[in-house]
Amino acid sequence: MKVKKMLSAVLAGLMVFGLAACGNKESSDSKKEGGDGKDEYDIVYLSPSTESEYWQYAEIGMRNAIADIEEKEGIKINYSVSGPASESETDAYIKAYESVIASSPDAIITATLAPDGTVPKTQEAKDAGIYVNFVSMGLEGGDSNDYGDYYGVHYYCDNTTIGETAAQSMLDGLEANNIEPKGKIGMRMSVVVETLEERMDGFKAYMAEHAPDIECLDTLYNENDVNNAQSNVETQISTYGDELIGLYGGNNVSGDGIALGLKNAGSGKKILGIGVDSDSLEIEALSAGNLYAIIVQTPYDQGYKAVENAVEYLKTGENPESEKHINCPSQAVTKENMDTEESKALLDPTILKK
Repeated sequence: MKVKKMLSAVLAGLMVFGLAACGNKESSDSKKEGGDGKDEYDIVYLSPSTESEYWQYAEIGMRNAIADIEEKEGIKINYSVSGPASESETDAYIKAYESVIASSPDAIITATLAPDGTVPKTQEAKDAGIYVNFVSMGLEGGDSNDYGDYYGVHYYCDNTTIGETAAQSMLDGLEANNIEPKGKIGMRMSVVVETLEERMDGFKAYMAEHAPDIECLDTLYNENDVNNAQSNVETQISTYGDELIGLYGGNNVSGDGIALGLKNAGSGKKILGIGVDSDSLEIEALSAGNLYAIIVQTPYDQGYKAVENAVEYLKTGENPESEKHINCPSQAVTKENMDTEESKALLDPTILKK
C-alpha cells in the first residue's frame, strides 16, 4: 500500500508539473514575436501631431506602403492613427503611447518630440512584444545607439546635414541677390529638443567656417505657434534693421513665421528667408519670393520604409536593416527648381496618395 501511495504521489506531482509547464508555455507564447507567419497584422501610427502637414505626409507614405504590401503579398493590415493635435502636447503624446501599448498592436510607427518620456514607453512596448519603428524624430541622434535595443529602425534626415544645407542655400541666395555675406542672421526653432538643435548647430558651424563675417544670433523659440514665430521675426527686423541679412527657421512653423514676417515688412529681397520642411504656406512663400529656399525632408519615404520594414520583421522575425539609423537625405528646393516633378512630390506628397 505504501508503494502504491508513493506512486500516486509521484504521478500527481508529475501531472501538476506538466500542467504548470503547459501554463508557462502558453504564457510565453502569448507574447508577440516576429516571424509568426500570420496573414493579418495590426499597425498603429502614433503621430506627434495629427494636425501637422509634415506628419500627415509621413502617413501618406505609410498608407501607400500598406496598399502595396496588401496587393503584392495578400497580407491584411489593420491600420489606425493616434496622437495629440499639436506637437507641443508632449504629455498627451505620452498618454497616447500608453493607450496604444495597451491596445496590443503588432507594430507601432512613431516620432517623438519628448524622447526622455518616450524611452521607457518604447521599452515597455518592446517587453510586450510590440515592434517599434521611428520616423524623423527618434529616441536619439543618428550617431547614438544608446536605446537601440528598444526599437527596430529610425528612418530620418540627418539634422546636422539639414543645417549645413540650409547654410549653403543662404550663401547661394546672398550671392544671387548681390548681398554681401556680412551681417546678422536670425535663428528660430519651435521647441528645445536635442536632435532639433543639431539643425541649428550645423547651420552655425557651417557659417562660421564658410562666412566668418556673418553672425548667427541666439535661437528664438516659438513653441510651434505661428503667431509667436511671426512676432519674433518682426521684432528682429525692427531691432537690427539693415544689419539683418537673413533668417533661418529650423522647422515648418518657424519657416511660416519668417515668410509672414518678411511679407508684411516687404523685405523678401533684402533679407533672405530659409525654411525647413514644407507646408502650403511655405510653398506659397517660395513661389512669391518671401522664402529663398526650403530644405525639404522626406517624411513620405520615411513613413513608407518604416511600414515596409515593420511588416518584413513581423513576417520573418528578422530586421532586414543592418543599421539602426537610416538617413533619407533632405534636399534644397528653390523657386527655380520647385516645378520639377521630383520637387513637386517632395513639397506636396499628397500628389502621391493612392
